[in-house]
Amino acid sequence: MSQVTHRNATAGNTGDDMAKILADAEALCRAVAARDLEGVPLYLLRQSILPAECGSGDGCYGYTLASLDLYLCDHIPGYRGRGPCIVINDRALAEDFNGEDLTYRTQAIALHEFGHVLDRPAVYEDRPGVDSNKLKFEALIVAHVTAKPPREDILPYHGHEAGFIRVCLHLCHRAKLVGFDISPGAICAGYTYCLSVAQRYQTALGDEPARCMGMLFRDILATKPPAAFTELWTNDFFQYQQLSQPRKGK
Repeated sequence: MSQVTHRNATAGNTGDDMAKILADAEALCRAVAARDLEGVPLYLLRQSILPAECGSGDGCYGYTLASLDLYLCDHIPGYRGRGPCIVINDRALAEDFNGEDLTYRTQAIALHEFGHVLDRPAVYEDRPGVDSNKLKFEALIVAHVTAKPPREDILPYHGHEAGFIRVCLHLCHRAKLVGFDISPGAICAGYTYCLSVAQRYQTALGDEPARCMGMLFRDILATKPPAAFTELWTNDFFQYQQLSQPRKGK
């Protein structure tokens, strides 16, 4: 993706529209995980407002890390203290989508990244007294990594394993109840990750999302998923391991 093209596309097609889309995305995240975010700020940032030192983000549509708000606090408008932070690559999205597709895809990316937030042990990493130079070094690494395409030597489902899929399916269920009908395949599982399609995981999860509506996500993840869900993940895992093994010559 061309950085110049992203800049032009953003200026011409998004502007205030993208700010509104991200405001709606933040409201959606709060609606589907109100208890998990109680008393905690949530930051959704456009890549285009970040300075060059924060990188281009050209390697992805969005990203989040447990300390991202610490790295970017000087660039977060109205920073209110520690909380989960998600960066959305508005330049790349504006180049690849428009109109309703842009809105839907941006909301989907936000939910995908929010799934990572909820799949963590905590929605952000508490790091009292951390050295500022260490944070600056980590921020430089993030800027470098997010500007590059995904590494081919990392498992395609790395970071998107069973727990993440489970969280995303719960998010889809809750999002639909508040008026945003999102396909599970738009935010998790599927061939991109060399896994079964998300609808199969949704079927295997059964009525768990409906039964767990009032629960914190960390409490959901602390329980055993349905056996069919675990079996599907295990089969996907071993199938990928078998297919990725180098074949012996005849």
